[in-house]
Amino acid sequence: MKKLIGILITLAVGAVAAFFAVGLIRDTYSEGIASYDESINAAVEARRAELLENSVFHNGVVVNDVSIGGMTYEEALKALKPVEDRMVEDVGFTLHYNDETTQFPLSFFNVEYDTKQILGDAIMLASEGEPELVQQQIDRIAAEGRYYSISCTVTPKENLISSKIYNIASYLFENPVNASFEANPDSVYVDPKAYEGIEDPTTLPDYVSPDRFIYHEGKTGRTAYPQEAIDEILARTESGDYGDVVMRVETTYPEITLDNIEDKIVMRSHFESSYASGSYGAPNRLHNVKKACGLVNGTCVPPADPADPDSKVNVFSTNDCLGYRTLEDGWLPAPGFVDGGARSEDSPGGGVCHVSSTLYNAVIKADLKIVYRINHSSHVGYVDWGLDATIDSGRIDFKWANNTEHNVYVFMWVDTKKKLVCCEIWGEAFPEEFDSIEFYSEFLEEIPPGPTEYVQTNKLTYGQWYYGNSAKTGYKYQSYKQYMKDGKKVGEPVKVAFSEYKMHPVRVYVWVGYNGEALLSENYYKPPADENNGN
Repeated sequence: MKKLIGILITLAVGAVAAFFAVGLIRDTYSEGIASYDESINAAVEARRAELLENSVFHNGVVVNDVSIGGMTYEEALKALKPVEDRMVEDVGFTLHYNDETTQFPLSFFNVEYDTKQILGDAIMLASEGEPELVQQQIDRIAAEGRYYSISCTVTPKENLISSKIYNIASYLFENPVNASFEANPDSVYVDPKAYEGIEDPTTLPDYVSPDRFIYHEGKTGRTAYPQEAIDEILARTESGDYGDVVMRVETTYPEITLDNIEDKIVMRSHFESSYASGSYGAPNRLHNVKKACGLVNGTCVPPADPADPDSKVNVFSTNDCLGYRTLEDGWLPAPGFVDGGARSEDSPGGGVCHVSSTLYNAVIKADLKIVYRINHSSHVGYVDWGLDATIDSGRIDFKWANNTEHNVYVFMWVDTKKKLVCCEIWGEAFPEEFDSIEFYSEFLEEIPPGPTEYVQTNKLTYGQWYYGNSAKTGYKYQSYKQYMKDGKKVGEPVKVAFSEYKMHPVRVYVWVGYNGEALLSENYYKPPADENNGN
């Protein structure tokens, strides 16, 4: 039994050894074959190179109908160049777009010929063997001929083609331009009625226009589709179908046309106030009023920015618009209220409250939002009680906001013939619920003057005195706006603002130390202040 086991173990070890031996022989054989093939190929290429450098082609060798027998390799390449050129003479495209063309010639393509491979194969004909056998092969080639055909592969230079076509598309691209309009500030300085019956407005002076707005036509745009053309060139190059390619170019249209905007902006309100009475038409004051109107006229107030509600872009500040009123900035001295409305005196820009009050009424009637407004300390004669808005450089402002969804435009001017300060506000139409707004105020109560006040001042010497102001009754008013539709009231009146005009007792200015002594007429002192009323 032990002997049998020993025999089996010996046989197994032998089998394993034989297996590995066979594998080793097989691997060695494969490596030998590969090494042999490489040696053969190297020898062939060496022989080919030798023949190409030192030999000529046998008679009877023809490539694309060109006989190259007796030619050297370089001579054959030169002779076959026209053949290669003819093979690619149709390669290229003409790109058509928008009545223009651009050529994509052979330089936009890679071309590979197998000419060198063919010549390499042809030079090897009858190059090996016994002289007698070689000569027989040469004679047969000369008698029967050996024919070859060159082929070529054309591939597009995709990056170069794409870059050029996209550049053309970029050149062609034009954004459409929406129709637009802008305020025409010059239009307000001529009564619109002056244009009635005039067929040709161009006969009027250049600076005059019957329109509150200047409209601009929209413009069409243009968009090309370069990738479509690129894809077509690539596909047709692969199939050899060269020629014309049309790049699609389409007209694009503006989103907003004149039809969208003309007649869509309307006059929301109009208000005018007179400067015909009293000293309201004094030259300096009228100068200030005209200057202020000119600064406000043509103003565009945009709607609120939904993305930035804190920007206040939709808020109009009268003081910001007019700037600080100084003599250096061209404002003239004219009467304005001082001492809380007890009296008036000249100051640069006096009278501009006439403009802010006119604007205030127009803003209310246009249903816009009041941000900040206070009334004068005393009544002014150019608007009703409770319907005024005062301003003062650096202190008191009149602010309002565009609470609509579109731009609001303000026109202000002075009609010197009718002696009116005029204001129009234009924007989107009112909603269907109403078509106008009435603005009015109601009297609430009087505030009687208090007892006479004696004001001591060191500007007076013993016994001197003068009247600072006469007594003024104070008043309280509440203003309302009433929505209207076709001349009828819509809903209940809406409260707008409470206004209180200060009462003023008689004020007598006396010397320091006054203690109720009798005031003698001969000691009356004429004050230097201007007593004219007006604002």
